[in-house]
Parts: sequence; C-alpha cells; structure tokens
Amino acid sequence: MASDPIPWLILSGIPGLGPVGISTLITHFKTPEQILSAPQYQLQALSGIGPNLARTIAQHQKSGWAIEQIQKAKREDISIVTLADPKYPYHLRQIFAPPPVLFYKGNIDQCNNATIAIVGSRSFTSYGRHIADQLGSELAQMGITVVSGMAVGIDTHAHRGALNHNGATAAVLGSSLDHPYPSQNLGLFHEICDHGVAISEFPLGTKPEAHNFPRRNRIISGLSLGTVVVEAGQRSGALITAQFALEQNREVFAVPGPINSGRSVGTHQLIRQGAQLVHRTEDIVEEIQRHLPESLSLQPTRSPEVDLTDEERLVWDNLSSHQSIQVNELARQVKSSPAETLNILLMLELKGCARQLPGLNFQRQN
Repeated sequence: MASDPIPWLILSGIPGLGPVGISTLITHFKTPEQILSAPQYQLQALSGIGPNLARTIAQHQKSGWAIEQIQKAKREDISIVTLADPKYPYHLRQIFAPPPVLFYKGNIDQCNNATIAIVGSRSFTSYGRHIADQLGSELAQMGITVVSGMAVGIDTHAHRGALNHNGATAAVLGSSLDHPYPSQNLGLFHEICDHGVAISEFPLGTKPEAHNFPRRNRIISGLSLGTVVVEAGQRSGALITAQFALEQNREVFAVPGPINSGRSVGTHQLIRQGAQLVHRTEDIVEEIQRHLPESLSLQPTRSPEVDLTDEERLVWDNLSSHQSIQVNELARQVKSSPAETLNILLMLELKGCARQLPGLNFQRQN
C-alpha cells in the first residue's frame, strides 16, 4: 500500500533540509508525520540539524504546496513515489541518504530489473556514438534496464540503443518532469515515458539549473548496479557520476578510446584508477552477474521459434522474462486496448511464448 505523499513532500520542500537531513530525521523519528509534529528542542538535538533548521521544520506547514504538487502531477500523468512505498526503486533505496520523493512518468518497475548506467560526453565522436548505441542495444536485449541522463550526446544514444530493441530504459532528469531538458530531446523524452520511465527528484515547476545536475548524476549511479563511461573529457559530468558510483559501492566501467582523442582523457584516467576496462558487453554482464540473485539471471533475448504476427511480435517484445507486467500497463505501452492486448497475450500463451500470472499479469516465456 502506497504511503501518503503529502508529509514526504512537505519535508522535501523545507529550505535547507536535503536528503541527508531527512535521512537523519527519519532514522530517529521513523515517519515524516512524527518529524513534522516534533517539538523544536527534539529536532535540534539531532546531529546536523541545529536550532535554525529545527525552527524552520517546526514552523513549516506547506501542506497547500504539497497538495498542489499532487494535483498538478495527476493532470500531467506523473506519479509520485516515496521512500515508504514498495515501488521505490530497490537499488536506489540502498544508497546513503536516498531522495525521499521521486516523480516519475512511465513504468518505474523497470528500475527493479538489473540496471546499468551508460554516460558520457555531450560533445561526442562517431566512435562514442557507435559504442553507446551498441552497449545500450546489447544490454537491453539481455533484459538489463539502461539508465542515463537524457543529455544530448552519449546519453541520447544509450537510450536510443535500448529503445530501438524494445528494451527498458530509465532517464533521470536535472529538472522537473514538466520541464524536460534539453528541448531537442523532447521527442526522446516522450518515447522514454511511453516505453520506459523518466524520473526526477525535483518538484514540478523546477527549471534545469547547473546545480541540479550533480544531484541528477547521484540518482543515475544510485539506480544502477554499475556505471559505464563511454567518452569523457577531463572535466566531464560523467566523471562525477562515476565518482558517485564508487561512493555508493557500485561497479565502474570505462570504454577505452583513441589515445589522441580529448574525449577519451577521462575514460583513460578512470582505467588508470582501477575502473574495469570494457572491451565487449559481456565484460559488464559477467561482472554484475556475480551480484545478482538467481531470479535476475541474465540471458540473451531469443526470438520465438514459432511464427508470430506483427501484433503478437510487438506485444512479445514488450514482455520481460524477468518481471511480469499487468495487461492494462502493457496495453498502454503497445498503444492498444486492454481487451485486444489480452487476446494477443492469450494467443502468445497458446504458442508457448508467454505465461499468465495472477491478476492478469504476464511474463515472457522464452
């Protein structure tokens, strides 16, 4: 059962109280409701809170703003998940001071698959574009969710590689979901919302500002079992994401490039510092496989040996062998009616390509 997002939103909107402060308070008080009703003297007794912030928390009652956020999210078909919700992404929940509230559009359950971040330079080479697309495609075909930041450049091609093979992909934004950035990727944003998931920790109405992007990068690495840096200059934001991954005890991979390319300076630096060199997609998969439960064992996606119609193929491509999906959600993804989608699923079941689980949930049968 989802928790009430209002007290979580109120907490997240308090000036000066970020994820670290909220994590400290939750550890002590257990729930946001208890934090918001606690007297100032109890709040300021906690390390890192202090009298000024404690006074702000004790006097802060912006329930009206929180309700407006919920109403606007509903109008925009945006969902809200909090740390108290079972749908909150598992890998992100494990990091230090995870964001207490996430806004998302699409299928957030894709973040509970095996996940790999692919990041790199906005100013990329044809070599980097090819590698990002190839890695995104091949990882997606193995049932891995490709996570990136939807930036122009390597991020874009990583997302595209996954989408072009009907794979799962998650985009983490440095702005709110009602202000997707960059504008030239607006079409990609809508594709990701339809077939993957777009995520932001920023409340609706937040414009893309420079100080948002390190926070965005922390979520990219936190959602992922490992981060792959494809191309990065000496001061690339991709190196910040890699640093967050190290701090979160996640794997860091780097793709080597031409020794005379400025776009490979950052990746070569990571390799010298101990990042795992990526020569092929299997280098990534073999490493993360060791950290996965048996239920998430990775296998290449194989096409069914039986003949499928175009409609059956589309539905089958949107099924996962690792996680079930409810028929209404699947219908939304394939842009069909639930009744028609159910008929196709039943045909796939008869052909041995899908299996039905309780609650009209379906899973791919390879």
